[in-house]
Amino acid sequence: MAEVSIGGGLNTFVPTFSEATGLIQTEFTRNIKSFPLNRYSKLVPVTTTSGYFLKINSDEAVRVVSENDFRWAYGEDRPTGVNNDFEFLPFTTKRFEKGFHIPYETAKVAAWDIVAQHARSRATQLMTLRTQRALTTLTTAGNWPTGTVFTDYDALAGVTTASGVYTSDSATATGVQNLFQTAVEKMMINTGGAIQMQDIVAVMSPKTAFKLSQTAQLREMIKYTQGVDLLKGEGNFSRYGLAPQLFGIGDIVIEDAVKVTTAKGATRSAEYILPLDTVVFVSRPQGLVGVEGGSNFATLTNFVYEDMTVETIDDPRNRRTVGSIVDNHTFELTAPLAGILVSNIGA
Repeated sequence: MAEVSIGGGLNTFVPTFSEATGLIQTEFTRNIKSFPLNRYSKLVPVTTTSGYFLKINSDEAVRVVSENDFRWAYGEDRPTGVNNDFEFLPFTTKRFEKGFHIPYETAKVAAWDIVAQHARSRATQLMTLRTQRALTTLTTAGNWPTGTVFTDYDALAGVTTASGVYTSDSATATGVQNLFQTAVEKMMINTGGAIQMQDIVAVMSPKTAFKLSQTAQLREMIKYTQGVDLLKGEGNFSRYGLAPQLFGIGDIVIEDAVKVTTAKGATRSAEYILPLDTVVFVSRPQGLVGVEGGSNFATLTNFVYEDMTVETIDDPRNRRTVGSIVDNHTFELTAPLAGILVSNIGA
């Protein structure tokens, strides 16, 4: 346990980097079961607050305009060729903090690790903030290049009939299937087939999941293929009535993070962070944690300089322990071509 004294030996305020830091990381920031965010983003620990991430032009890997661009005739000079296009883009992390204090009397009578308990509460707030920042990055149309962002289902499907996924719903309709398969096809073409089906994640809110599960299209499919799991209440069935996988996509993530948008004491107002009828398709290969300086087709990356550091300060003057959690990170679309944003699947 590291301790740092501030202001010399006479100062009574000694911040301690608590062992609760590891608990918070294990339970929150590194646990794919705690928060849906950990299932559709890549977490990359970094050693500086500002740096660059590598963005590769995936077109170069599959660009074949003419076989003459590759031909090397006998007796002629070796073709010099053109290097692949690499682009280094900057990132800068932002620091956030939530504090708490515990009276000595409370800590004395508590039969559990009260510092860790308070840290968990604050960590939940900071994870909610992380989720909001991640979804803001994913749902801001200006972050996406041409061919990856669509204002509604009809724009994605290339039709002008104002149909939407839910319109003319019947057991023979194909709107839901077309939504998923068209998005996957565009992701494959945009990346030159570099991503794998099992790495593709579809992210939606609970309200969107409920509406999809109520379509005759999915109810008909589930009736014949997922009936046993439905009765057992497994997977997404137990809460949302959706199959855990649809049309070959590796994972269906229901982003159920809720934020309270009113100040303490005011009339309570709460809402899901991810809007209704918005679906984001992303690629998240090779697990949750990545390596600094590495490159892969992870659509959304969280560059983390300080991963929920828990600090405590003994404050004898006021007879209390002061605690704090510090989080320092930023979200970036590191592979936007490996993703699709559809803002309104209902139109």
